[in-house]
Amino acid sequence: MKQTIDVETKFMESLLEFNYGVDVTSRLKQLAKKISWAKGWPEKKTSFWNAEAFMWDHKINKEKRELVRSELSFLSNNRSIKIQGTKERKNLDLGCGSYSYLPSVGFDISEKMLSFNENCRKKIQGDIEQPLPFKDEEFPSVTAVFVLNYVQNISSLLSEIYRVLKIDGYFVAVLSSKKLNDWQRQKEINSFQAKKWANITREAGFKLKFYEKENLLFLKCRKC
Repeated sequence: MKQTIDVETKFMESLLEFNYGVDVTSRLKQLAKKISWAKGWPEKKTSFWNAEAFMWDHKINKEKRELVRSELSFLSNNRSIKIQGTKERKNLDLGCGSYSYLPSVGFDISEKMLSFNENCRKKIQGDIEQPLPFKDEEFPSVTAVFVLNYVQNISSLLSEIYRVLKIDGYFVAVLSSKKLNDWQRQKEINSFQAKKWANITREAGFKLKFYEKENLLFLKCRKC
């Protein structure tokens, strides 16, 4: 056990160096081979995001988090949304990472991200590229914050979101309107302009309101 802890500590210390611009890629790859959740880093998707979990708090500043929280706050206000048959405000946070802006059912591919997320009522590890393991019309709201640009099959995911969302429920996506940094861009699959994102969500059947604020794009989609 002590050896495992030492290897993980060395891996995290090397990640800190890496994020400050020190090229320790070879060292990280060697250390990753000895850690179950990091094997295959950085090529393996799950291992990449498990490692990112340790640095996630430093990648989104406090001001941005407060803005996102403010824009999502209407989802947790029972008086602002009336959905028939909804007794409890239960949000599904897809690709929740290590931080959810609302108390949520957290769904993420990374076990490490989920372990750090303290705002999840329930944590489920899974891949958003696959059919979601939830019932039809199970949630009054669904969120995806800084997630959609990492999804291969957007249409299938939006179809699944539409399925698990209650009638009159909201799906809210948040994206950066600026380019990602070079490191995370290696996992980016699509990068569209605001109007393209809007068209994609409308084609999935949602009624949409979208806007940009402080270099963030907000897509507020309603299932009618």
